[in-house]
Amino acid sequence: MANAYSLDDLLDFLDHASDRGLMPAATAQALAVASRNVLAVLSDQEKKDVSQQDLDAVIKRFNNKRAKDFSPSSLKEYGRRLHRAVGLFLKWRDDPANFTVKTRATTVARKKDRSSVAEDADSPTSLIGSSSTLPTAPGTYQSSIPVRPGAVVTLSNVPYDLTKAEAERLAEFVRLLAIEA
Repeated sequence: MANAYSLDDLLDFLDHASDRGLMPAATAQALAVASRNVLAVLSDQEKKDVSQQDLDAVIKRFNNKRAKDFSPSSLKEYGRRLHRAVGLFLKWRDDPANFTVKTRATTVARKKDRSSVAEDADSPTSLIGSSSTLPTAPGTYQSSIPVRPGAVVTLSNVPYDLTKAEAERLAEFVRLLAIEA
C-alpha cells in the first residue's frame, strides 16, 4: 500500500484495535459502521486517502444523501463517530507504539464489573460466553444492542453491505421471538 490512509486501512485499524484490546470491541464496531456508512458517499478515488478529506464536508454530503434513512440524532452520532475514528486512526498511524484510547470505564468500575461477573457465574448468559469471543465471517461484523438493564443481544456475521430488505427480514424474525406482554 502506497499511502496506508485509505478507507480499507481505517477499517483494518479498527479491527486491529478491537482484536488487540486497544479499544472495546463494541466501540471499534460502532466506529467502523459509522465510517463505512458515512464514507460511502465518497468516490473510489476519495476513499484512497481519508486523511485528506474535509470530514465536515463529507458528513454534510452524507446527511444530505441519507437524511431520510436516519433520525437527526443518528446523523449527528455518525458524524461524531467518524471524527473519532479518523482521529484515532491518524493518531495510531503517527505513533503506533504509544497509541492509547481513552475509555469511560475507570479502574474502580472495571474491578466492580469483574466481581459482578464472578457473582453471576451461574446465570444463563455466562454459559453463552462473551460477545467478543464470537467468530465473525470475512466481510461481516458483530454488534451488541442493550435491550434493557442486564440484557444485551449480540448480532454476529452482519454483512457490511446489509440491504434494507435484509434488515427488514431480520426485524420480522426478531418480532416473532417477542412474547406478548
